[in-house]
Amino acid sequence: MTELNDSIAVKDMISAASPVIKALVEIFVKPKLEGFRKKYPSVDLTKTYIPTEEHFQEYYHRTYKKLAVINTLVFNNSQRFLKEIYLPLTLSSTNDEKIKYQINYYPQKLCHEYGNILITDTAGMGKSTLMKRIFIDIVDQNIGIPIIIELRRLNKDKTIITEIQEQLNSINKDFDSELLLELLSEGGFIIILDGYDEISLTDREAVTSDLQDFIAKASNNEFFITSRPEKALLSFGNFQEFRINPLNKKEAFELLRKYDHQGSVSALLIKKLQEQEMSNIEEFLTNPLLVSLLFTAFEHKQAIPFKKYLFYRQVYDANFESHDLTKGDSYTHDKYSKLEIDDFHRVLRHLGFSCFKLQKIEFSKDEILKLITDSKEFCAGLNFNESDFLEDLLRTVPLFAQDGNYYRWAHKSLQEYFAAQFIYLDSKEKQNSILDKLYNHSNIEKFINVIDLYYDMDYKTFRNRIERSLLSEFKEFVENNYNHKYTDVLEESVIERKEISFFTNSFLFKATQKDKKHPFEAGKIGKMLKSFSKKNELDEGGFNGILVRPPLFEFIYAIHYQNSKTTLLSLLARKKSNYIKGANHSDIENKTMELHYVFEKEYYPEKINDDIKNPFNTKENFKNISEFLQATKLNSYIIDYGKGLTFLEKIEKSIANEEADDFLVGDM
Repeated sequence: MTELNDSIAVKDMISAASPVIKALVEIFVKPKLEGFRKKYPSVDLTKTYIPTEEHFQEYYHRTYKKLAVINTLVFNNSQRFLKEIYLPLTLSSTNDEKIKYQINYYPQKLCHEYGNILITDTAGMGKSTLMKRIFIDIVDQNIGIPIIIELRRLNKDKTIITEIQEQLNSINKDFDSELLLELLSEGGFIIILDGYDEISLTDREAVTSDLQDFIAKASNNEFFITSRPEKALLSFGNFQEFRINPLNKKEAFELLRKYDHQGSVSALLIKKLQEQEMSNIEEFLTNPLLVSLLFTAFEHKQAIPFKKYLFYRQVYDANFESHDLTKGDSYTHDKYSKLEIDDFHRVLRHLGFSCFKLQKIEFSKDEILKLITDSKEFCAGLNFNESDFLEDLLRTVPLFAQDGNYYRWAHKSLQEYFAAQFIYLDSKEKQNSILDKLYNHSNIEKFINVIDLYYDMDYKTFRNRIERSLLSEFKEFVENNYNHKYTDVLEESVIERKEISFFTNSFLFKATQKDKKHPFEAGKIGKMLKSFSKKNELDEGGFNGILVRPPLFEFIYAIHYQNSKTTLLSLLARKKSNYIKGANHSDIENKTMELHYVFEKEYYPEKINDDIKNPFNTKENFKNISEFLQATKLNSYIIDYGKGLTFLEKIEKSIANEEADDFLVGDM
C-alpha cells in the first residue's frame, strides 16, 4: 500500500488520470455543450456563466484528486489511495433480499434496471466511500458525466442547482440557474447526492422540497442518494432502496490486511479474533468503520476493546499520543493548545454535543471557532486559544478535516461518540431530561447511534430512562388493545397480534395487477399510496413511516405506518436483550394463505384494528393476518409479551429499592 507522505504519488496519480478525464470531457461533455449552444444561438453563454468544457475538466481533476486520495481516521489522518483500501461492498434490495449487487465498479446493470438508487444504512457501513468509488470508476471507464454533491452543504438559502454551479465553476457566482437546469435536464448525467441525513433539521423541509423539484425536472439522469435511515426519505418514492450487506468474517479480515500492508499487526489481530472468547465482538466485524477502529485500537495498545465506545476512546488516544516516525518513536507532536489528553477530551465532549444538537458536522471557520469558544466557557478552569485548539483538531489530533472554507468532523460517528460522552459525564442533573428528549423525539432514528453508544457507557441509566419508557408504552398498549373475546381465536394468537401491532398501524388493500419489478411506482397503486400517505401522516400523529410490502395473498398488499421508536427494537436486538424477539418469518413465503374477505373497493386501504366486528379478526382470518403482518413489516423485531412485562417489573423494583436505599446519604 502506498503511504502518501509527500505529494509525489498524488501528482503521479493525477497525471495518470488526466488522459481519461480529457477523454470523458471530449466524449460526453463537449458534444452536449455544443448541442446546447446550438439550441440557444442568440444567447452568449459565456456571459451567463454556464460551465464550459474547461470548467468540467478542472472540476474532474479537482474532484478526482479529492475522492481518490482519502484521509483516514485509522491512520492518524494520513493519506491513502481509496482503491488500495476499498473493499467491494454488496447491496441488497429492501423489497427483495434475493436481489444483490456487489459493487467494485460503477453498477451499470443496477442503474439501468432501476435508474434512481437510494442507499440507506447505519453509521459506518461505507455509504460515502461507496459513492467515491463509483464516481472514480465512472471517470476511469468513461461511462458518463458524474457530479457528486455533499448534501450537508445545502440549506434553505442554498439550492442544489447553486451547489452544482459552484462545484463546476466556483469563481463566477452570477449564473443563469434556469439554463443550467435545462442543460442538466437533457440527461446523460450521473448525479450522486451523498449524506441526506447530514442536512440540518432546520433546513430539512426546504432542502427536501428543492431536491424533489430538481430530481423531477432532471429526471432523464441517473441518481444516487445515500443516507442513514430517515423517515423523510419516504418522499423519494421513485427511488429503489438498497441496504449495504454486513461484512462477513472473511471480508473483515481482508479489510484489516489492507490497512496493514498484509503485515504483522493485522496477522496478530486476526489470530486473536479467531479465538473462542472473541466471539462476542463478532457484531463489530460486520461494520467497516468499526473494523477500522478495531485495527487502530489494537495497533495502539495491542488490546481488543469489547465495547464500541472504547474503540472511539482508543482511537482518540492513538491520535492524541501519535508519534512522528520520521523523528524517532519518542517524538510526540506538541499541542498548539497546550492541553493535556483528558482536558482536550473534555472540551471535545462539549463541542461534540453542541454540534450534535445542531445536527451539523460541517462549519465555516467563524462557526466552529464560536462553538469552541462556547466549549471553553463551559469547561471552567481551562485556558487556551480557540484558533490553537482548531489547529490541533486539524494537525496534531486530527479529528477534523478542512475542505476549502469548511471545517468538518472526520466522521459523523466521532461527533456522536463525544456527544454521548458529554451526556454521560458532563450533563449532571440534565442527564435524565436529555435521554427523555432523545427517546420522545419524532426523529429518534437520527439519534440512534448516540443512544447505542450511551447504552454501553451507562447501561443502568439507559435502562431506567429509555427501556423503562419503552416497556411502559408497551404495557399500556397491550392492556388497552385486543382485549375482546374473539370467537374461537386462541389466546396465544391474540398475544401475538398485540406484539406485532405495537408501534405499528397497518392497512391492507387489493390491487388488480401485479408488477413484479416496480409494483408501487406508477399507475393506480402509486397514485393511491401518494394521497393515502399524505392523509395518514396527518391522521396518525407520530406514525410517520410508510412501507408497502409484496403480497402473500394474491394481489393484496400491506401498508405499515411504523413509529420511529421501532429503531430501538433493532438496537436492543443487537444488544441481545432477552425480551426482544424476531418476528416469525419461518417458511412464510412457501405457505398457501387464504384471506376470507372481499374488499369493498380496489386500491382502497382498510385498517387492521382490534374491533371485534372487523372481518380481519374472524376465526378464519385472525392468525393468517397476523402472519402476513409479521412477514411484511420492515422492522423484524418485536417485544415478547411475557418477558417484556417481567423485565419492566424488574426495572420498577430496582428503582424503588434504589430510592429507599440510604447508603449514599446515611451516617458516615
